[in-house]
Order: sequence, then structure tokens, then C-alpha cells
Amino acid sequence: MKPKIVIGVLIIVAALSYLIASSLKENASYYLTVSELAARSDITPQSGVRVHGLVDPGSIQWDAEAVILEFDLHDEFNTLHITYHGIKPDQLAEAQQVVLEGHRQADGIFHAEKIMLKCPSKYETKGDDKSKDLTPS
Repeated sequence: MKPKIVIGVLIIVAALSYLIASSLKENASYYLTVSELAARSDITPQSGVRVHGLVDPGSIQWDAEAVILEFDLHDEFNTLHITYHGIKPDQLAEAQQVVLEGHRQADGIFHAEKIMLKCPSKYETKGDDKSKDLTPS
């Protein structure tokens, strides 16, 4: 084999490996719980972060004219006030778990840029055997 071909193939493989590794690193970010976020002093308002918690359904305030949504997110120990500029997700009140992407500001309020609802338990299968085949017989 010619050395030029081998070098060319190695460059292409290295470039593809770099692209795959960098895209996996960006998408592999995990989320913090509300308590973990409260305990982290190294997170600045410029730091983007994902936070996970439970929505307090009684705290949801929706301003349709200004398109601003506010609610409280909590876990076992802490509560975090959330603001979101955008359309209110239909299932927000029913969502037990939410993952938010955004920034915690100096005032302690979390400004969400993206809301991801986890499916409520009413969509899960009933019974003890979760792996049961649900196809008709």
C-alpha cells in the first residue's frame, strides 16, 4: 500500500474519532438534583446546568400575555424557584418529574431555557411484571 493512502486513511479515521468523541461529551451531561445545585457554589450564572426535581403543582403561575411561566421545583430537602420564557407545556401540572436546562442567577432563581417532562406514572404499565409482552395474542 502506498504511504499517501495510509496517511490519508489515518487522518480520516482520526477526524471521525474526534467528531464522535466531542459529540458524545456534549450530550453526556448529567443533571443535578435541587439539593445538589443548592450545595454547589462553583456554579455561576454563566454556567449552564441541568437540574432535576418535582414540580409543586400549587406553585404554577402562567402569564399567557407575557408568555412567562413560574413554578417551584423541589426534592426531599430543597426548593428552587423557576422562571421560563416560553409556552407552558400541557402536561406540566401532571408531571411528577422534570429536567430543566438553564442558568441559576445570582438572585437564586433558576432561569430555564428548556423544560423536559418525564412521563407521569399513569402512562406506565400496571402490575408487578413491567417486562410483560403487551402484544396481542
